Amino acid sequence: MASLQDIIDNATYITIDRKKVTAQQISRSGRLTTAELASAVPYRFTVGMHDALAYSTNRALAEKIDQLDLTEESTIDIGSTNSNLSYITQYQGDSSGIGSVTVNSATGTGGANIYLNCSSAGSGNVLFKAGDLIQPASGYRYVYTVTADVAHTTSSNVAIPVHRPVIPQSGYTFSGKSLNVGVNVQWRVKMINKPTYSVVPHDRLAFSSDFELVEVIRKNDG
Repeated sequence: MASLQDIIDNATYITIDRKKVTAQQISRSGRLTTAELASAVPYRFTVGMHDALAYSTNRALAEKIDQLDLTEESTIDIGSTNSNLSYITQYQGDSSGIGSVTVNSATGTGGANIYLNCSSAGSGNVLFKAGDLIQPASGYRYVYTVTADVAHTTSSNVAIPVHRPVIPQSGYTFSGKSLNVGVNVQWRVKMINKPTYSVVPHDRLAFSSDFELVEVIRKNDG
């Protein structure tokens, strides 16, 4: 069935925003103070869609977009279902056994590390490079960006620095889980801006604006 994944796979561009949330205050004397707010720092995506899809063969996609509303959650990837996008998320390290790495634990509030068992990581020079994407597997919802290069190692407990405090997920245990890396990570998102579409000559599907998506952080997590 057509879905938001079809939009991702046909995107002309994807903007990925994961800026931290800050507050600012100006005193009467003109002094500016800033503070970082406690936040799960959700991923936000702006997806541009081209006007080259044929309406006659993409009516299912148009219908699905009509049905989607601002409360429906979807799962998306970047580069797995459309390999032409894999350069955006592909794994940058060279560990021959990265698929055998497992999760030990994770730090949440006050820390931002995922601890991995790399005893089966094989050979290589770089375990992760800054910008790599990782996600504990087996039902864990949240994706993390590695913030610094990590040299290859076969240590049984390696701290991997990530871009936000690790979000505890209700009912999920990190210990012993495998690790999704690169194109294999998946985001759970909702659409917060849904463009309208038009059928334009000849037989083309044109959208009125970009699609805007935001990662869903569940109320009972964190």
